[in-house]
Amino acid sequence: MPSASRSHRSYQADVLLVPLEPRSRAAVLNPAPHDALDGIVIAGPDTPSAGTGSAPGGLSRPDVVVMLAHDLAAVDPGLVTRLGISARASGALVGAIVISPDRSWHGPQARRTATELRATADTVVVLADMAPAVALLRVLRGGPRTADTPGPI
Repeated sequence: MPSASRSHRSYQADVLLVPLEPRSRAAVLNPAPHDALDGIVIAGPDTPSAGTGSAPGGLSRPDVVVMLAHDLAAVDPGLVTRLGISARASGALVGAIVISPDRSWHGPQARRTATELRATADTVVVLADMAPAVALLRVLRGGPRTADTPGPI
């Protein structure tokens, strides 16, 4: 019988996480536990659009680009469009995670952004808080895991 602590590797993707507004940036810069997003490159305000140039950490052509938003009213729909076009041009899959405790958004700007996210992303996931978002990002990242690795997969 195989050992329970054996390492498994099915894939390891280069994931670029793009916080679209200040609240999302704060959420990813202070995740709990602190190392929850290890191996995922977080785009900064000065990062070129996904797939163009070189992102922090040497990630120039991500496999997956994930846009993250808490406040859709604070997101420029044009930015969503530009990120999607750039990611697709580099061959990346495009995802979006919207953190919304009531799973809804209000106001014309938020609705425009939601419409643009749906049009741009391959998959849009709406979650109540960051904990399942971190777990989803870790799954997208993949890579080596052992049976005794703590935390959600």
